[in-house]
Amino acid sequence: MKNKEEQLSVHWIFHAGCGAIVWQLMFTDTSDLVGQKRFIADRQALFFSIDTATGKVLSDNYLLMDHIHSVPAGDGWFTGLETTRLGFCYCYACQQQSPEHKGIWAIDFRSGRVVWSRPDIGFVANLGDEFLVSQSSVFGGFPDRKFFLVDSLTGENLSRPALDSPQLNDLRDGVVQEEARQNVILPDVVTEVMVVERQALQRVGISETVRCECIVKGTLTVAALHEQTEMSGGLWHSFLKVWHKDRLVYADSMETGVEKPCLNNFLIHSDHLYYIKNKGELICVALS
Repeated sequence: MKNKEEQLSVHWIFHAGCGAIVWQLMFTDTSDLVGQKRFIADRQALFFSIDTATGKVLSDNYLLMDHIHSVPAGDGWFTGLETTRLGFCYCYACQQQSPEHKGIWAIDFRSGRVVWSRPDIGFVANLGDEFLVSQSSVFGGFPDRKFFLVDSLTGENLSRPALDSPQLNDLRDGVVQEEARQNVILPDVVTEVMVVERQALQRVGISETVRCECIVKGTLTVAALHEQTEMSGGLWHSFLKVWHKDRLVYADSMETGVEKPCLNNFLIHSDHLYYIKNKGELICVALS
């Protein structure tokens, strides 16, 4: 923190739109944020992108389109984000009547350009310059699945024939989790075994009866506190609080009067805290 006596302040706010739920967030290697927002009433999933340094919206209301036909991919609803590489974000659609992902779209959201797309493969793992992908087929009347590598920047095949089991196992052993690769810290639900988080909360006076998610980063403790009271008719109230050592430096209400607490709705990326307020607001707070 710049000054230990200063309160933290909001860096920028993104409003997803009336009726929108901020659903998924990822970060590119160029520090752009790419997210998906969902409009449940209309069953529509759209993408947005933000310059994290300035809060400038680079793209918004981006609808993923089918590789070949001029129709929304995944019926405009069954889509999402797989991974990122350099300045690109990679999207997927689901197979009809199935949760299985099919197809990869490499998109530069700064320009809104589809760099490459392939409807015949499914994403498995990000290995950096190459992606491990799968391809389904039918052989002798039985379903078959082949695994091979493609260039992450062009989508071109890098391995033929398909990889065998030992090769697959070796590759999977070297896969870096998305959170670590994108430099993202996600919260833990505080339990008896999470000694560091529990000690940090006890230091700032948080009761063990409050349902809590927590991130401890250096001298900072970030916690989402979820409370359910009889006075509210059993509804939940969620609050976000940040302490530097034992001093409260930031606080905000995330959501009030809801049937379920808003879990897993905050993270730290680099030196910024991101959290979702009232489902449709994405708020960025600078931590340094």
